[in-house]
Amino acid sequence: MRNNKFLLLLLGALAIPVISFAQDEVKKDSVQDAKEVKNRNVMLNASSDNQPRQISIGLPSSLSATIYEDGLPVSYNVWPCLPYLYWTGTAAHGRMGLMSLGESAITNGAVNYAVQSYTRQGGGNFEGHLNYKTNTFNLQRFDMAVAGPIANGWSYSFGAYFNLDPGSNKLADVQYATDMKIFKAGITKTLNNNRGKINLFYRYAYTKSMSDSYGPFVYVGDGSVKEYNGFELGHDGFLPANGLITYTDVMTGESKTINRKDGIHALNNSLIFNFNYKLNNSMNLDIRSKYNYANSYYATLALAGVGQAMASSGYTYAYDYNGNQAGSIFTGNYNSRYMLRDIAFERDWLTTAELTGANNGHKWRVGTNLFWNRQGIQASTGVLAHTVEADPAWLLHDGSQTYAANTGGEYYDTHETKFSLYLSDEKQLTNRLWLSAGARLEYYSVGGKNALAYLNATDESATYSENIRTIGFNVADGKITKFSKNWVNPVATINGRYTISHGFGAIGEYVYAIQHPNSQDFAGAYMPILDAVDIKLGRLGLFWNTPWMQLVSQVSVISQSNYKSRTQFTNPNNASDVVTLPITNDVQTKGWTTDVVLNPFKGFTFHGLLTIQDPKYKNFTMTPTFSDGTSKNYDFTDKVTTGVSKTIIELDPSYSFDKFRIWASFRYQSKQYINKTNSLYFNGRWETFGGVDYKVNKILSLSANVINILNQKGASGSIGAADLIEDVSAYKNYLMAGSYIRPFTVEFSARLNF
Repeated sequence: MRNNKFLLLLLGALAIPVISFAQDEVKKDSVQDAKEVKNRNVMLNASSDNQPRQISIGLPSSLSATIYEDGLPVSYNVWPCLPYLYWTGTAAHGRMGLMSLGESAITNGAVNYAVQSYTRQGGGNFEGHLNYKTNTFNLQRFDMAVAGPIANGWSYSFGAYFNLDPGSNKLADVQYATDMKIFKAGITKTLNNNRGKINLFYRYAYTKSMSDSYGPFVYVGDGSVKEYNGFELGHDGFLPANGLITYTDVMTGESKTINRKDGIHALNNSLIFNFNYKLNNSMNLDIRSKYNYANSYYATLALAGVGQAMASSGYTYAYDYNGNQAGSIFTGNYNSRYMLRDIAFERDWLTTAELTGANNGHKWRVGTNLFWNRQGIQASTGVLAHTVEADPAWLLHDGSQTYAANTGGEYYDTHETKFSLYLSDEKQLTNRLWLSAGARLEYYSVGGKNALAYLNATDESATYSENIRTIGFNVADGKITKFSKNWVNPVATINGRYTISHGFGAIGEYVYAIQHPNSQDFAGAYMPILDAVDIKLGRLGLFWNTPWMQLVSQVSVISQSNYKSRTQFTNPNNASDVVTLPITNDVQTKGWTTDVVLNPFKGFTFHGLLTIQDPKYKNFTMTPTFSDGTSKNYDFTDKVTTGVSKTIIELDPSYSFDKFRIWASFRYQSKQYINKTNSLYFNGRWETFGGVDYKVNKILSLSANVINILNQKGASGSIGAADLIEDVSAYKNYLMAGSYIRPFTVEFSARLNF
C-alpha cells in the first residue's frame, strides 16, 4: 500500500519520461528483442564522420535520424533544431542502440528507426575512458569520460568531447568544416540498497557546422558521371574564399550581411532528471523529465542548378578575381545556390513515465508522455551564383549578390503539446506461440503565429495578398496570422512468433499510426492539407536459428498517406522560371528483406542483409502554373520514389584472433531516380569500410580504419530544371552539381579504458 501511494504521488506530480531498454537473451526458438534492432552500426556513415546514418524503411528519408538520449528525444522534432548538431556518440555514453519501428511507434508515435543512447552513470568504482582519433585529412578528435563514487551512495560522471574536422575538401572560407564541443556532467544517488537510482544530467553542446559536400560533375546520361575540368569531388572546395553573404531579412525587409563561418552555429543546454525504482511485485517505475534550450542559426547554401550566362544575362564579377575586374561581365557556366538564412529556436519540457512489470507470464508496461514545446523560425531565402570551379568566385546578378529574395520565405512562432498514454504486453501463450501487442493514444495540439496568404491548401486566390511570397516579401510589410489545431493520434502494434519446429518458425508484425501536421507545415504561404497522415506497416516471414546461424526473412508493405513537402519546380520551357508549391502525395513500398548472422567457426562473424523493394508514389497529381502562363497536369502515380533504391545490400564480416580483430562493411544501394518522371537516374554504388583493431593490453586499444575503400564518388543530387521533363535528350553530358560521399580516408584511433 505504501508503494502504491508513492507511485501515485510521483505520477501525479510529474505526469512524465521513458523507454525501457529491456532485452532478453536470444534463445533458440526466438528472434531478437522486438524493441531493439541489432547488427546495425548507426555511426558508420559514408556521408558524415560524426552523424548517425539513417536506416531505410522504404519511405523518403528525413533531414536527420531520430535520436534519443537517456530515453527522451535530443530535439523535439528533427527541424528546426537538427539533433545531430547537439549529439554524437561519445565516451560519455555507456550504451547505444537502435529502437525498432514498432517500439518507436508506441513510445513516440513515429514509425522510424530511432537511435538510443544512455549517459554513463556514476557507481561504486572509478572508471575512465579516453579516446583520440585523427585521419589523413588532419581530423583532431578528443573524447573523454570519467565516473566514480563520492560518498554515501552518491556518485558522479563527467564527459568532454572536442571535434575539429577540416573535412576532406579544404574549404577556402573556413578552417574547420565541423567544430563541435559537448560537455556532460551527471550526479547519481543510489537508493535503498540498489533498489533505485536518481540521476541528474546536464549537457552543453555548441557546434559550428560549416561543411559543404557539393561539387560539379558531368552527368553522362546513362546514370554515370565524369569529372568536370579537373574538379576532384571530395577534395576540392566549391565555395568562394569570400564568405560574406548579403540577404534580405524576412522579418524586416532590411538588407543584411553575414560571414558564412559566423552565421552557422547551434547552441544547446539541457537538464535531464531520471528516477528509476524497483517496486514490490516485480514492478519497476522509470520517470524521466527534461528541459531543453536550443538555438540554431543556419546559412545553408543548397544547390539550385547550373546555368550558362550570356553577355546579356546580367551576371558580373563581384570582386577582382583571376584577372577579372569587379563589375566586369561574366559569361560561361555558373552555379546557383538556394540560400536559407534560418534563425530558429526550441524550448522543451519533455516528460515520460513508465511502469513495467512481469506476472503470470506477462511482461507489461503502462506509460505516459507529457511533451510541451515552443519553437520558431525566421527563414530568409534567396538565390546566389558563383563560378563553376574549385574555390570559385561570387557573381552579381543585375548588381545584386542575392536575388529572388524571400520567394520561399518562412516564419512561425508556435507551441505544441503532446499528451499520450501507451501500454504494451507480451506473453509466451503456449510452447509455440509468443505474442506482443501495444497501443498509444495521443492528444496533440499545435498553434501560434505565422504569415499565411492562403487559408486553404487548395485556394486559388489569396486571403492576405500581402503575404504572397513575391520578391522582397517580409513579415513587417505583410500580416501576422494565427492558427490553432488539435487532433487525436492513435497507434497500434501487434507482433507475433510461432515456432513450427525446434529453432524454426514464422513471425509477423503490424504497425498502424496516425499523424497530423506539425509546426513546420505552417511555415509557408499555404495552409497545409490537414488530413491525417496514415502510416501502415505489415511484415510476415520466417526465422531459423541454429548454433551457428540466426536468419530472418520477411516480406513487407509500408505506406504513408498525405506526405507533405514544399518543392521548387522549374518551367520546362524556361529554366529561370521557378515556383515553390506545397505538395501532398502518398507513398507505398512493397519489399522482401533477409537478415542473417553466421558464426561458422570460432572468432568469425558475418552479418548479411538483402532488401528488394518497390517504392512508388501514389495519388500524386499536380498542376504547376508558371509566370509565363505555362500550365500542365502531371500524374506521378506509380512512379518510383526519387532518392530511394530498389535493392539494398549489407555485408559485414569480422574475424577476431589473439589480440586482433579484422572487420569490413560493404553496403550497396541500387540506382536512384533523379526526377519524378523517372527519366533520369544515378547508377548504384557501394559504400565500403574496413579496419583492424589491436588490443595492446587491458587498458590500451589501437585501431586503423579505412573509409571508402573503393574510392567511389557516390555522386547524387537533383536537376531542378528536369523534375518535370520526359525528353532526356538535353541531359546527355550535362553539367550539374551535386553531393558525394566521403573520399578514401584512413583513420587512426587510440582508446584508453582504466
